[in-house]
Amino acid sequence: MNSKVGQGDQNVNMDSGSEDSSLLIACEKEKEDKKIVRKSFRVPVPQGLVTMDHGGLKHSVKDLSMYGIGLSVTSPDAFTVGSILDGVQITFPDRSFHVDVRIVHISPYAGDTLICGMEIINTHDSGYIDWMTRVMSEIKTSVLSSVTKSS
Repeated sequence: MNSKVGQGDQNVNMDSGSEDSSLLIACEKEKEDKKIVRKSFRVPVPQGLVTMDHGGLKHSVKDLSMYGIGLSVTSPDAFTVGSILDGVQITFPDRSFHVDVRIVHISPYAGDTLICGMEIINTHDSGYIDWMTRVMSEIKTSVLSSVTKSS
């Protein structure tokens, strides 16, 4: 099966509760200038649970959505923004899928680390959408129940 996916992820805008409105305005202006629009929610992935393999290299997936993945990378030159990688393998503990991805960005992430955002543009395995729908639902439920318990 070769499904065109072609949707990005959706930014979730949350008010931090800060009284410094000029900082909030500056951040919003910066977002507008970058023109990054996410169309679906990304969920964090526990370290080592999901990997992405391409060209003999394995990368840890930091977060994912129905139509994208965020990888931990060590260099801003790890991938070329705008390029397309064919035949990438996304591996879960009990299943894997072959997809094609477009490199969307490489950005700072949590201190000194970097994250590479990739948009899934084609799927090559049947069942990908059903599988990801279930996985996303399970991760969201897990994340939300842990937030509720800590409140």
